[in-house]
Order: sequence, then C-alpha cells, then structure tokens
Amino acid sequence: FMPFPQLAWICSVLWIVALVNAFNMLDNMDAASAGIAAIACAILVAFVLMPGAHAQPQLFVGGFLTVLCGALLGFLVHNRPPARLFMGDAGSYFVGFCIAGGTLLATYTTYEAGVRHAVLAPLCVMAVPLYDMFTVIRIRVREGRSIFKADRCHFSHRLTDLGMTRSQAVLTLYLTTATCGLGALLLPRVDTVGAYVVLLLIICILLLIHILEMTARRTIQD
Repeated sequence: FMPFPQLAWICSVLWIVALVNAFNMLDNMDAASAGIAAIACAILVAFVLMPGAHAQPQLFVGGFLTVLCGALLGFLVHNRPPARLFMGDAGSYFVGFCIAGGTLLATYTTYEAGVRHAVLAPLCVMAVPLYDMFTVIRIRVREGRSIFKADRCHFSHRLTDLGMTRSQAVLTLYLTTATCGLGALLLPRVDTVGAYVVLLLIICILLLIHILEMTARRTIQD
C-alpha cells in the first residue's frame, strides 16, 4: 500500500534490522527469546492459513514458519532452565531474520477486501520484542550508556525486579506475547474502528506493564 517502492525498501530493511536486534536483546534469560519466537511463529501461521482478508491460504509462508516453530520448540527442550544449549548471537540473529522475512513475504489483505489495517498484524505479533528493544535503548540513552553494552534493564530483568522468579518472568513474556499476538488475528475481521480498539488494547497492556516495572526499577535504584 506504499505509493513509492523506495519507501517500501527502506521500511523493509528497517523492519529486518529491528527484529534481528530485538530477538538478540530478548536472549537474556533461558527460554525467553526462543519461546517468544515460537509463539509469534504459531500466531503468524494461524493468520496466513486461516480464511481471512487475504485471497487464499499462504502455504509457503505457513510451511516455512511452521518448520521454524517446530525447530524452536525442539530447541526449547534443551534451553529451558537450567539450559543445556544456548542460542547465542548467531542463533538469535538467525531467528529474527527468518521471522522478519516471513512477515515480509506474507500477504495480510487485498485491495478488494477493504481492510488495509490488517497489514498492522506483524506489529501486534511483535509487540513484546519491539517493546523490549525500544525501552532498553531508551533507558541506556537516558543514562548516558552505549546502546550496545549489555546490562540488566531488559523487560525480563525489570519483571524480576518486581519480585518474580526467572521462570515467572519468562512466562509473563509468553503470555504478553500471546495476548498481543491474538489481537492480530482479529484485524482482518473488524472494521477500522475495531482495528483501533485492538491496537489501543495492546498499547494499554504494554503501558500497564511499563508502569509496574518502571515503578519497581525506581524503587530499587532509590
């Protein structure tokens, strides 16, 4: 739906770079990045295979993401706490690149369907990875530190600052990802007003979590 191909290319490159780094940043606790990626893949598979605003089921993209989801589930058997295998930078970059590529290859609606807001589905599914990346960058810039230097200001770490165990923090990430992602399945089935409601619900969920975790972070710093 972009009138200029060059703008689409730029947005595509930024999307790939963002997801590659987002899943790398999520890889700070056992099973966090892989589990979120598996949930995201499962929701995207449901989106592209279920009848919706797109013309027909997208078997290639659905099959690709299904294979990736299966590989991630197999990896999680060994990556759950206490982890015996670790994803590392190469693994998290690969997963982020594959999901970014899958979301770009998918078709979310057609001109005839009249629901252009369905193209926002990947943003809903990737709400947690993008939220973690942007908040981490914001905290590091605000504190005058390099955005590439590892620290304990990630989404999962802020949840443990609330008093959660690591397992509870990872489960919270899973549930938040699933909740935001399920909203994406509604986008092709609602009108513009309904789409705004879905997006506002996702924003409210993230803002609620942000208020709680920032309060805990300030309490610990004081």
